Amino acid sequence: MEQKKVNWNDDRLDHFAAQVDKRFDRVEERIDAQGAHFDARFNHLEDRFEKRFDALQHSMIYSLAGILAAFAALFAAANF
Repeated sequence: MEQKKVNWNDDRLDHFAAQVDKRFDRVEERIDAQGAHFDARFNHLEDRFEKRFDALQHSMIYSLAGILAAFAALFAAANF
């Protein structure tokens, strides 16, 4: 009598395990799809940050050139 009960429970557990595996596969697919979406968003943000840092670097170079030109003009005016 117990043998049938064990087989019945084993079959139910096997069916449950198969259902769990199917659900995890669907969850993994959703995570992969969302991961691709987030990757695209972060790549876009990365491009924006790179452009802003490039613009900041250029403005710092122009500011330094202006300061050096002002010091050169001040030095030349002081020596004449």
